[in-house]
Amino acid sequence: MSRIALLTAFFLIISTAGRAWGAEMVPLAKCAEIRALSREEAARGIPVRLRGVVTFVNSEKSFVIADSTGLWINTVQKLIVVQPGDLLEVAGRTSEGNFAPVVIATGVSRLGSAPLPPPEELTGPALRSGELDGQRAWVRGVVRGRLTPEPGALHSAALILSTMYGQIPIQIYGSDAGIGDWDDAEVEVTGIALAFFNARGQAQGARLAINSVADIRIIQAAPGKPFDAPAIALGEVLRFSPNKRTLHRQQVSGTVTLSQPGKYFFLQDGPHALRIDTRQPGRLQPGDRVEAAGFLDVVDNKPRLVESVFRQAGRLPPPVPVEITVEQALHPNRFPQSGEYPDLDYRLVALHGRLLTFERRDDGGMQLNLVRDGVLIPVEIAGGADSPALRSLAPGSELRVRGICVLTYSESARMLTWPQPVGLRLLARDAADIGVLRRASWWTAERLWNALALTSVVLLSALLWIVLLRRTVARRSRQLAAEMQARHGAAVEFESTLRERTRLAADLHDTLEQSLTGLAMQLEAGEALIDSNLDRSRHHLGLGRQLLSRSREDLRRSIWNLRSIALEEGSLVQALQRVAGHRASGAGVEIAVACEGTPRPVPDLIAGNLLLLAQEAITNTLKHASARGITVTLVFAETTLGLRIQDDGIGFNPQEVAGSSAGHFGLQGMRERIKRLGGKIEITSAPGMGTVIAVVVPG
Repeated sequence: MSRIALLTAFFLIISTAGRAWGAEMVPLAKCAEIRALSREEAARGIPVRLRGVVTFVNSEKSFVIADSTGLWINTVQKLIVVQPGDLLEVAGRTSEGNFAPVVIATGVSRLGSAPLPPPEELTGPALRSGELDGQRAWVRGVVRGRLTPEPGALHSAALILSTMYGQIPIQIYGSDAGIGDWDDAEVEVTGIALAFFNARGQAQGARLAINSVADIRIIQAAPGKPFDAPAIALGEVLRFSPNKRTLHRQQVSGTVTLSQPGKYFFLQDGPHALRIDTRQPGRLQPGDRVEAAGFLDVVDNKPRLVESVFRQAGRLPPPVPVEITVEQALHPNRFPQSGEYPDLDYRLVALHGRLLTFERRDDGGMQLNLVRDGVLIPVEIAGGADSPALRSLAPGSELRVRGICVLTYSESARMLTWPQPVGLRLLARDAADIGVLRRASWWTAERLWNALALTSVVLLSALLWIVLLRRTVARRSRQLAAEMQARHGAAVEFESTLRERTRLAADLHDTLEQSLTGLAMQLEAGEALIDSNLDRSRHHLGLGRQLLSRSREDLRRSIWNLRSIALEEGSLVQALQRVAGHRASGAGVEIAVACEGTPRPVPDLIAGNLLLLAQEAITNTLKHASARGITVTLVFAETTLGLRIQDDGIGFNPQEVAGSSAGHFGLQGMRERIKRLGGKIEITSAPGMGTVIAVVVPG
């Protein structure tokens, strides 16, 4: 049973999958089915085979067809020339489109002609949602004006239609022949609703597109000339009326306070003011009395007369600016005047503030940024950016600025309450509207920062120079120290050589010269007695031989002293041992050499001088101390080198010993050697107590 159940389930799955696959591959045949697809589903490229009538032609490669519902068709290439009313069969695949699903057509064939489907009314909700995108729709309104398409646009003309739902553009794709002076005419337009959308595909509004001027039906021709429109006072603009609000032109009048030719100007009449948008050329001056006819609209929560024309009706003194505060402008409900809030929007006002910054605008004007009561107030000046008076302004100056007060509000749509002003800006007419109450201190924050920056640069430069100078001095000091050390070493070497020569001269004088002198005397005496007294002559010759042998011994000792300095055959310890062995030979005195600490190599200069000092000390002990034993100890410390020579002889008084003036150089030579090495020598002795010579040198 289990195998039968498995086979049954397998065939059920296969048959279900086959039906699903077959269903997916069946082409969609209704526009409504395609419009109902999600963006992800439409992007899969589902096969399509539609039959419908052309309701709108956008270009050679795009048009709209409708069965009961309209749908946008795009072709990869030009397939067939179509026109509204053609009955077509379209084959292709779905695509997500930029806003609503579309069809990418791969084949188009004409089947004949058919009537267009009935249109739906383009209402306010449909305008906002874009739900009628691609559908036939109609709308009724009053023509406000005609717009020239931008370069590269596919439509040839555009009308602005004022409706009860707001402004709607009417784009004409085809000839605009037949469009007359329709401004202020009431018309009914039937066409294709096309949505405005952003880069995310989100609806932003709608427009109507038509292929023929015949799609515009005039219900009521324009009432007459623009200035035949009914006149209303500025204070009555968009006020309550039990009658239905008109979409037709209305006429206002007032005194010009500021003008931007070909763009806009402001009219003021007593405490009321209004912005007039116009494309009519002509320069107006403050104080001109002007009549303007146009269409009333609400822009940024404020009434405005748009698509206007104007004419001058005389001249009056310019209105006097009203002095205001930020509190009055942003919180008018706190300052009631006869049951009404003060109307400051678009009025000519004067305001005090402190200048923060100023900058040149792209249009050649200038913007000053003031602050008053913690609120930033931009002041835009249309001209005069090159004015010396403006260029001389410095941040921190206290200014009095005259200009048009333009309020900004908290929200663009009415929700639970009316919008509240949250900010303001002023539109100044020229540089004369900027008055200086108190100029800023010369010592501004910018100059302070510049001074601090300059001081920092100077200090850093000085520190850098000091560092470089210290490095140069240190490097030069090292060079001088090395040169001085080298010179000191050479001087020490020279002085050592000189001292050694002096010592050698004294040694030879005390020994070899005296022995040779005695030898000469004995030889002379022997020569004189050789004939008369042979025995005495032989006696003198024997004494001469003894003197000669003694001289040879002294000469060998001097040569040994000279050779030992070079330390040619080992370390200082070994050299001391050789000196001790040489001096102890035949002298009947025991000389011991000891070492304390860890032996290490000793520079030749130090080792040679210590060796000579040891030789001198041992020689003096052998000559004068009658010692039985001598101990020579070499002490290796961490940073110093010590030498201690101790004997058990008869001793002496160091203060009474004969010096170099008496021809004795021993102790004086020792002291000078150690002084040249930068060390210390201490000689401790007393009669009958022996002698200790202790030396410490760096090394």
